[in-house]
Amino acid sequence: MKHMSNNSNDKMGSETTPLGVLLKTLREERGLTHYALQERSGIDRSNLRRIESGILAHVKLATLERLADALDVDVEDFYEAHWETTGQPLPSIPTYFRTKHRYLTDGDIAKIEEFVQRTEEERIRSSGTS
Repeated sequence: MKHMSNNSNDKMGSETTPLGVLLKTLREERGLTHYALQERSGIDRSNLRRIESGILAHVKLATLERLADALDVDVEDFYEAHWETTGQPLPSIPTYFRTKHRYLTDGDIAKIEEFVQRTEEERIRSSGTS
């Protein structure tokens, strides 16, 4: 029987998850062991195994960013898999842009948010939906 943690960040079960499948696939495609990925990402290999097996489902955004950097993939891939795994919403626009586009200033990000909001409002008005 698999050990079940009382940690609220752990899933109650051992089925694989979209996040676990993605992590394992990317790691294996690169020919990395858990130890090698630990060295690249700074994430303990026992936690890597727990994510891959589906035991650990709720992963911090910073962890997803470190995994993406270590595996040389867009963090967006991990965001999507995390959402599919947990049902938690994707990061906000500021969080996303700070992660994906590290050279943007807070002012740049605020302008992007304003643009998105205006565009959405225009689309709603033009469709007649509220």
